[in-house]
Amino acid sequence: MAPSIPTVDLEIPSSIPACTTERLRFTPVPPVNISESVPATSTSTNNEKTIVYNPLSRAGLSPMPRLLVFSTVGGFWGFGIGAFIGGRQSGLQYLAENAHRLPTTVQGWYFYHKTKNYRVMLGGVKRGMRFAVKTGGLCFLYGLVEAGLDDVRGEADIVNSVTAGITTGAIFSTITKLSRGSFRYSMMFGALFGLATGGLSDLHKTVSGTPPSYIQWLSSKNGKN
Repeated sequence: MAPSIPTVDLEIPSSIPACTTERLRFTPVPPVNISESVPATSTSTNNEKTIVYNPLSRAGLSPMPRLLVFSTVGGFWGFGIGAFIGGRQSGLQYLAENAHRLPTTVQGWYFYHKTKNYRVMLGGVKRGMRFAVKTGGLCFLYGLVEAGLDDVRGEADIVNSVTAGITTGAIFSTITKLSRGSFRYSMMFGALFGLATGGLSDLHKTVSGTPPSYIQWLSSKNGKN
């Protein structure tokens, strides 16, 4: 509850006209406590966030979030490819199965195309889910091998990416029992994939001002020359 404010009675001198010689009441304003009326605010200017460089990060992502992104993107990519292939094959299969019994009425054609669309969607979803599991697991395996090599070497660069790509291709070929020609193609694709992702990661680090060790070594060599 606010304290009562004191009042002061002031007598007007006789020299002032009678019409104004009324008793006036003045209310003094109490002193204001600035510390109580003004909310406390922080005057600290050291609110800048300190960014700690992580040598194992790629594209600004640490290993665990990067594995999640790899597997998610790989799953969506595989689902899209699988849905396209599965839907097209299901549609062609339906046409082949019903080529000898085409409908002859408008209602028959309506149900013919409705059933075909249903088969196409169902086949696309089934094949898409299978492809999503395969590609998502493959991308997760690649990211896991790459993160392991980064942790062993203490640095994330293109060498680990290419090695992880070749290793993943070899593991995939062994599990699926591919032929010798497909085995070489799988390892080549893994190496190219690692070269692309590792190169982009090193380019991002170089532009950000934290180049990999081999780029620093090349820069020092060029500087001496």
